[in-house]
Amino acid sequence: MTSPLHVHVVDPDVHRRAKIAFELRELQVHGEIYEGLEEFLASAPATGCVLLCDEAGAEEFRNLASILDPASANLPVALYCKAPAPARIVGVMRDGAVDYLAWPFARDMLETALERLRCEGELRAAKSRTRLSAKARVARLSARELDVLALLMVGDSNKEIAQRLRISPRTVEIHRGNMMRKLRARSGTDAVRIGLLAGLDGADEELQPLAA
Repeated sequence: MTSPLHVHVVDPDVHRRAKIAFELRELQVHGEIYEGLEEFLASAPATGCVLLCDEAGAEEFRNLASILDPASANLPVALYCKAPAPARIVGVMRDGAVDYLAWPFARDMLETALERLRCEGELRAAKSRTRLSAKARVARLSARELDVLALLMVGDSNKEIAQRLRISPRTVEIHRGNMMRKLRARSGTDAVRIGLLAGLDGADEELQPLAA
C-alpha cells in the first residue's frame, strides 16, 4: 500500500468480521467494524473506504444504492459474499461499487481491491476539495457580480447582460472584471466552469483542477 488506508467493515457475521479484521491487520490496514449497515450509516464516517457484506434479502441493505452512488457518497465501496452471481456483480458495479470479492478472500484479490478503494478514495477527495474551493470563491462575489456570473453561465454577452440588469455595458465590464479576479478565473469559460463546480445551476460537471 502506498498510503494509509482506513477500512470500514460492515458484516452481520461475527466470525467473518473477526477474520477480515485479522487479514487487514496483517496488511497493516486499520479496520473499523460494524455489525450492519444501519450502524455504519449512523456513525457517518467522513474518511476511508467500505468493505460491505452483500447478503441477499437482508432488509437493512435497502439503503445500499445510496452509499454506492459516487455522486452522493464520499466513501468508495467494495462488496463481497460467497459465490456472488454474475448479474449481481454487474448490477452493483453499475450502481457505483468499486469492486466485488468472493468470500473467503484470496490474499492477492483483497490487496487489489484495497488498492482500488484507496485510489478511488483519493480521487473523490480531490473532487470534493475542488468543489469546496469553487464554492469558497463564488461566496466572495457581491450580489451584482453573482448576477453577472449567472447570466454569463446561460450564454449572455456583456451587451445582453447590461440589458437584463439595466446597467451600462461599461458597468458590466467592471463587475465582470471584479468577478473574474475574485474567482481567479483566466477566462469567461473558466468562470463558468467554477460556477458549475460551485453548483450554481445544479449541473454535475466533470471536475478539473481549478486555476491556481
